Amino acid sequence: MQRIKNKIYEWISSMLNHNMEERRSKLTSGTPKKSLPLTDWKKAFPMLSRYSSNMLLMKQGPIVIGLYFQKVYDDYRPIFISYPLWKDSLKDCMQFYIFHHEFRNNKNLQLNVPILNHQSKLLKYQSNFTEAVKCVQSQSSNLLQENVYVKDIFNYLDYLREHDLLIKLQRFDGKRELLVYSMMIALYTNNEDLLQWVCNKTKKQIQTWDKEYFKQCYGYDLETWEAELYQLIDQREEIMERIRINSMDKKIAKLKESHLII
Repeated sequence: MQRIKNKIYEWISSMLNHNMEERRSKLTSGTPKKSLPLTDWKKAFPMLSRYSSNMLLMKQGPIVIGLYFQKVYDDYRPIFISYPLWKDSLKDCMQFYIFHHEFRNNKNLQLNVPILNHQSKLLKYQSNFTEAVKCVQSQSSNLLQENVYVKDIFNYLDYLREHDLLIKLQRFDGKRELLVYSMMIALYTNNEDLLQWVCNKTKKQIQTWDKEYFKQCYGYDLETWEAELYQLIDQREEIMERIRINSMDKKIAKLKESHLII
């Protein structure tokens, strides 16, 4: 029965991974500036700055976080997104996101916004955009503010583990990314109590993973990966230096920065 279950997960994971690669290719392809009303979203979220023609970001400790706008015919779709800053280069950092989560409208459907909302002066179209902003505000867990509480970050990561389809059903890729992100938050704040709390929570989460399936997916033991995760603690200085260097890149340096509050 377990083998059948794993086979089903493998099939679902392969489909999700294929969709993820398509998403990532779309992220790097860009979208014409004139087709996306980034200015209106910058007004709604003043901490965000233009990173590219389809992305508004801000720096937040060891990551950049913000909104990616995906063109969908005559509409566009705002998506909550974040990237690490601890990789060897900014190019490596921006190649793969930590999370990529769609917002829902008041009917619990994908939040698509007609571009006409920004081109018409009619009140009904302006109201539609206002509703879209409210959806993003309520579902971004206060993470797009000037001051961000660390507890809100961890609460949002817990939410993703429970509700994000990619993270729940694809092998362990998304789950591992979130655990590394949690560790980086603790290392960045340099708070021993928070670090201990993250380590304890990490251990409990990993205990729920299927060890045999993990080895089948990656070719090495779960315990090996877990040990490598905890080794990041001894590499803190090196990690902080990489974050500092990547943050000095002109595209990141121009972004506004939020303050993490423990």
